Amino acid sequence: MLPRRLRNYVENQNWTAIVIELLVVVLGVFIGLQVDNWNQSRIEQNTVKSYYDRLIEDLRTNADSFQARQDYYLKVQAHGQRALDTLQGSQTTSAEQFLIDTYQASQIWQVFINRAAYDEILSVGAMNTIPDIDARSRLTNYHSAFEGIAPQLNSLSTYRETIRSYIPIEIQRSITGNCGDTITVNAKGAIQNDLPDQCDLNLEATLTASAKDALIIAPELETQLTRRLADLDMKLKILQRNKDRSTTLADYLDSNRP
Repeated sequence: MLPRRLRNYVENQNWTAIVIELLVVVLGVFIGLQVDNWNQSRIEQNTVKSYYDRLIEDLRTNADSFQARQDYYLKVQAHGQRALDTLQGSQTTSAEQFLIDTYQASQIWQVFINRAAYDEILSVGAMNTIPDIDARSRLTNYHSAFEGIAPQLNSLSTYRETIRSYIPIEIQRSITGNCGDTITVNAKGAIQNDLPDQCDLNLEATLTASAKDALIIAPELETQLTRRLADLDMKLKILQRNKDRSTTLADYLDSNRP
């Protein structure tokens, strides 16, 4: 009895409709999987594009930062050279200008780099999303190299301590008030420092002359200033080299986008 019922059931089915429905289901599943894969691929491509955009932006910002500090330290260097020439007698300046030069020669502007995009890539383990192996290697070397030279760029000198110990505090306050850093913020929100090309303290000549005399006899002033100028030479070379590296790497990433 059961085999006959089963045979009748089978004979009465519309197998064409069943096959069509089955094909529709299979096709729907296939299309769904393809859409999911396409969406995932699109998300990954957008993520990679975003990483590239942000890495390039960070590198170009770093190049601008290195250039700004070069400009700053060139002014510091000019003050230091004039102070050294005055000490050695090859140039004559007023007592006030000598105090300004010696103080400004001790100025610093610490150097940092933007690495938010790179750090994010590392933190989420997404370095492999950068398809260019050479790009990954360059990025790693770039950031590792800066960690090595940052202490040199941000080191403090003995000369700075001497100047701030021997120049009377009222004169130091006058210098910082009239000749100190001019701080602004650029369109990207980065802090910009600059030193005025010229400034006046408007102090009594007897006060500045007395302060100059006391500073000149500070132990090893000339030796420390000479060392400071050598340190500035090194900083300027490092800044130039890293500005070039930042620009080169940004250009490489820009021209080798996936």
